[in-house]
Amino acid sequence: MRLVNFIFLCFAFLFLTGWGNWGPDVKIGLVLDNASIRGSLVRKLKEAADDNRAQLLEEDAKDDPAAQQSEVQKLIQQGIQVLVVIPCDPKASDLVSLAHQAGIKVISLERLIPDSGLDYLIAFDNEKAGELQARALIKKVPQGRYVLLGGNLADGADLRNGQMKVLQPFIDRGDIQIAASKWNAPSGESNELGDILTRQGNRVDAVLVSDSEKVGRVIRTLEKMNLSGKIIVAGSGEDLVTCQRIASGAQWMTIYHPPQKLAEETAYLAAKLARKATEFDCQFVEMDNGLQKVKAVLLTPLAVDARNLKSIVIDDQVQKEEDVFKK
Repeated sequence: MRLVNFIFLCFAFLFLTGWGNWGPDVKIGLVLDNASIRGSLVRKLKEAADDNRAQLLEEDAKDDPAAQQSEVQKLIQQGIQVLVVIPCDPKASDLVSLAHQAGIKVISLERLIPDSGLDYLIAFDNEKAGELQARALIKKVPQGRYVLLGGNLADGADLRNGQMKVLQPFIDRGDIQIAASKWNAPSGESNELGDILTRQGNRVDAVLVSDSEKVGRVIRTLEKMNLSGKIIVAGSGEDLVTCQRIASGAQWMTIYHPPQKLAEETAYLAAKLARKATEFDCQFVEMDNGLQKVKAVLLTPLAVDARNLKSIVIDDQVQKEEDVFKK
């Protein structure tokens, strides 16, 4: 009788927790913003999905928000049980609505979808990233004149807060002076750093760049002004060009977002949701998206410079050593 009760309790536990990694295989839909820049993440997501006995069905929107809607509908027709999305359009509430109409929960990666019924967010901690950037820069340039450049401040507020948390004591002591701070600059080939350097008579020691798309423009400006390597640059991203700049010394450091961490957390949560789990081994925080509180998993990024580039980014197989150090 005791054995029967024990077996019953085991099956009840597995049912209530969604079978863990047991039970039937499940289907996870993945809609990407642009597969061409997500190679490492997709590869690791497929591996992690396999480990969780889940089939990953992938679609690529190629930066077309309208295409993403069609792809979500296509995945729903293919019988997915959970939708994972990296939205092209930050305001992608329609994608969440489409999935919910089919009874499918949605996990957004990297971007909180505002004013939506989004179920979960898995992203890297932007405030922590800002702290790491600032600490790395201060270690290299403990005294001097800094330029702070960013994109949309509304989207980058956490990153900015993290930076200022570290920088403010140095600013208060007078060790660091903010020569210029520019956010919300228009997109395109803006020469904002060149304009700043001209006004400051090139009296700048370091540039802290919050927008990964702007780092390339910053480096090109410094090269044109023969200041490459003389003004220290901190940025973010783990694409090949960024890694090559780190290796060559044109860029001091970058914030690295390990795709393995993102993939493992995503595949685990998606598979559990697909199996109707009610309990999760996740460290959730709540984030307000304007409509509701969304359960979020915030992962810790890493600071990478020339000293640990190989042991982190290359050993993680995000970039190849022969490409990064190509002569």
